[in-house]
Amino acid sequence: MEEYRRLVKKFFITGVLIAAVFFTGAFGYWMLEDWSFLDAMFESAITISTVGYGIPEDIKPATKLFSMGLIFAGISVVLYGVSALTQFIVEGEINRYIYTRRRMKMIERMRNHHIVVGGGKTGKHIISEFIKRGYEFVVVDHNEEEIKKLMDFFGREFPYVVGDATEEDILLQAGIDRAKSLITTLPDDTKNVFVVLSARTLNPSINIISRASDIESMRKLLYAGATSVVATAELTGVRMAMMATNPGLISFLDVVTFSGKENLRLEEMAVEKDSFLSGKTLAELQLPQKFNVIVISMRKKGNYVFNPKGDTLVEPGDRLIVLGKPEDLEKLQESLKKHLAMK
Repeated sequence: MEEYRRLVKKFFITGVLIAAVFFTGAFGYWMLEDWSFLDAMFESAITISTVGYGIPEDIKPATKLFSMGLIFAGISVVLYGVSALTQFIVEGEINRYIYTRRRMKMIERMRNHHIVVGGGKTGKHIISEFIKRGYEFVVVDHNEEEIKKLMDFFGREFPYVVGDATEEDILLQAGIDRAKSLITTLPDDTKNVFVVLSARTLNPSINIISRASDIESMRKLLYAGATSVVATAELTGVRMAMMATNPGLISFLDVVTFSGKENLRLEEMAVEKDSFLSGKTLAELQLPQKFNVIVISMRKKGNYVFNPKGDTLVEPGDRLIVLGKPEDLEKLQESLKKHLAMK
């Protein structure tokens, strides 16, 4: 969008200058020679354009001097317009404009996507996870060069918006009104608060996760509207303590969370009313036998049921916490989609 604004500004300035020179010439001829204003405009047009229709007889010396100045002014304005157009083409601004428009159109078509605010180290890990899982996302960062470095690192392009995420217009460009979640990873807690406030105002139902550098900022972020807040110092401290006391448990969690050699994943799946999961017990569904996945927990009416038994009834609105390999989880998701599409 910034390239588009600069292009419009250049041609707008050129148009204003041409109009100013033209009407200055018309007014000057009208005053100097006492011509009709139509004749004055005609003389101004042919003088600026240097088409060479000839000089009227018996014009005043002042008019000749005025015409010379008008010619130089007209040439200067035309040269400015040509140089602006040449710069626009040579520097590849047309290609950038087309690329920007295509990128923004892509974002406009997105629904239930994720917005990542900040392309730093934390944002980099989030993007990596979204790419692995095939989720749609938009990155918002004030530095376009940093975003391009991320795309070079991952070896692929993804939609992004350049600007300050504390501004509502930037979040709207990222599709905040249609997004499923927003994750803000800015190192400044104050800016994260502003991002959360803006996001919650523009989309009251969106899931907002915020980073907090200071534990004391967690309360402010929650008051601002964050659904969840992750305190980096606290998280690091807890993890290091667990590594010291329960190294085997941490190794297992790393396998599940960071895709170790076993390549296992945890997924939360919502149970729709018309889903084949609904109205059956876990024993009847036989998910381990059919899809090679394990239901390790369920969320029923806001409460978690860990290690649910085979006779546990799965109802609409429940959410299953499922463990399995990515390809098996994807197979289950596809079966759910096909079943719902047939309804």
